[in-house]
Amino acid sequence: MGIRTYFKARRRERILKAAVAEGLIVPSQQTLKSGWRSSLLRRGDYTLRNSELIFSAVSRIANALSAMPIKLYRGPNQRNTALSDMVCNAPNPNITSCQFFKTMEACRCTYGNCYALKIYDAAGGDPIRLDILDPMRVTPVMEEKSKELWYRVTPEDGASYYIHNFYMIHVPFISTNGYAGVNPVSVLCDTLQYSDQMQVFSRELLEQGVNAAVVLEAPAQLGSDQRKKMIEDFMETYRETKGNILLLESGVKASSLNLSPVDTKILEVEKITRSKVAMVYNIPPHLLGDYSDTSFASQEQQMLEFLTLTMLPIVTAYEQELNRKLINTASRRRGWHFKFDMDILLRADASTQAEVDYKGVRSGWTTVDEIRARRNLPPLPGGVGSKALVSQDLATLDYTVNEKAKVLAAGKAQTTEKEPPPANEPDKTTPEEAADES
Repeated sequence: MGIRTYFKARRRERILKAAVAEGLIVPSQQTLKSGWRSSLLRRGDYTLRNSELIFSAVSRIANALSAMPIKLYRGPNQRNTALSDMVCNAPNPNITSCQFFKTMEACRCTYGNCYALKIYDAAGGDPIRLDILDPMRVTPVMEEKSKELWYRVTPEDGASYYIHNFYMIHVPFISTNGYAGVNPVSVLCDTLQYSDQMQVFSRELLEQGVNAAVVLEAPAQLGSDQRKKMIEDFMETYRETKGNILLLESGVKASSLNLSPVDTKILEVEKITRSKVAMVYNIPPHLLGDYSDTSFASQEQQMLEFLTLTMLPIVTAYEQELNRKLINTASRRRGWHFKFDMDILLRADASTQAEVDYKGVRSGWTTVDEIRARRNLPPLPGGVGSKALVSQDLATLDYTVNEKAKVLAAGKAQTTEKEPPPANEPDKTTPEEAADES
């Protein structure tokens, strides 16, 4: 542990001790038994239940995030530890890792923030579980003197508690102060209300369009009794014949007035609403059903746009928060980190994947055994598939024109094998290289 890391850890310990002395709280199994379960996830997500556009946008993002496997690495190598088993498989005994990140992202996209409380065992070692909190009951608070971020949690029963940011996994949607996220649903409030009003108006017009209105035209101005008599006669004939045969007398003309929802540009309003929801959630409109501006030649290109513009910033935020809160500074410097596998969403068809694997083997950046492992196949016997291969049919133009003929001629003229190197040749390995190898 470095000197800087040591003093930061000591400073955090002093802050936490002072917080405990003032009646604040450090989460543990005992705190859960004394009322913390009342503050666990109880979400009133009415926006997901009442708005199909919000539900579609949030489910797209949440499902994409939960479908990416998360793994713990040290450098390029995957590691399996108790911490990785908790985060990658079961953050708590009630849910899986997939459901954990899906719920966290649903909270983030509907309330602007998502929170998960780190619970430690009695010994205070590594965290043993992550519990999702109701974002409506958690408020970030910046302490003025120490400039430390705390979270005020308000249970249904009892007084509020304050939790230090070290014990809280928090990913905001987007923030103007760095720790309090903006609720995206509140940004779309006017748009969603206008869309709901247009849907109600459309249903009313649809009901009117089923029973077409009729306009009667009289040849002259009629008195009130005459108008009433004419309408009664017309309606009686209309009901008796069910609108099939109408007998009009005295120059009376009848014309139907059909009201269609299409005439009110309802489809244009839905398109605008869909576009605004896509802009707020930063997702391509075609993922919400708007294919008017789609110009991609393949589904893979569409998915690449979604991963680049939408999922990459979200994945980066989760990775950095997990690395900062679950891995200490010394371990991060040694290369420990969490990483989501985004390539899982870019699975191409069999022909394209075969072409990628073929080029990867010929270029030497992947091996046959690595490709077989992705197919859940055993490695080739004898270790032949573990060696990197490279194509030998490529050469520079200058070599092909000027040097290749000389090399071939020299090879034909040579009749003896190369002499082996002397057995007593000194080792040229430097002490630094030997230390690195050891």
